[in-house]
Order: sequence, then C-alpha cells, then structure tokens
Amino acid sequence: MPTGKRTLLALGGIGIASGFLSALFGVGGGIVVVPLLVLLLGFDSRAATATSLAVILITALAGATSFALLEHVDWDAAALVGLPALVGSVAGVRLQRLVTSRELTLLFAVFLVAVAVVLVLE
Repeated sequence: MPTGKRTLLALGGIGIASGFLSALFGVGGGIVVVPLLVLLLGFDSRAATATSLAVILITALAGATSFALLEHVDWDAAALVGLPALVGSVAGVRLQRLVTSRELTLLFAVFLVAVAVVLVLE
C-alpha cells in the first residue's frame, strides 16, 4: 500500500464516505471501499476486497450497535442472513483465488451495473 499524508487523507475520506453511505443506505464496503481503493490508491482487487471486509467489520459493529440502541435490529433476521453469509464468505474467498485480479474487477463492475439497472427499473 502506498504511504504518505495524501494516502492517509484518501483512506480517511474513503472511511467517512463508507460509514455515511453504510448507515444511510446499507452499502459501503463493496460499493464504495473496493472501487475507491482500486481507483484512488492502486490496490489490486484481492487486497481491496480483503481490506473492505475488515472495514465492514468495524463499520458493522458501530452501525449495528447504534441501530440496536434504537431498537431497529431484527436479530432473528440478522442471524438467518448472517450465519449462511459465513458459508458464502468462505466460498467467495475460495472462488476469488481461481480468477485473475482483472477478471475479478470486471465481474465486480458487471455486478454493479446489473444492480444499478435493477434499481433504476424498479
């Protein structure tokens, strides 16, 4: 990872954007952090994805705690989505090792475009 004051400022800005969008829309890690780490800081897709997952851990803890204090968390639904997500996460890491970083970036871009189209048409 590049170092320096500019990098620290970029990482801080990415963090603020990610946290804000995560709390506002429920997105942040994959949709904000991964592309910005790749585009602004030159991370490869694997490092950006892994770093994003670590960011999500911190962000999710803060967000879930805040929403839990407001009694907005459906803990049953969280468990029913979260526990299978553990399996999906392990499978995703294994699959990611089978494709190149460039292929991973292209697959991610296609995914983002598909989500955008569905949201616009909805």
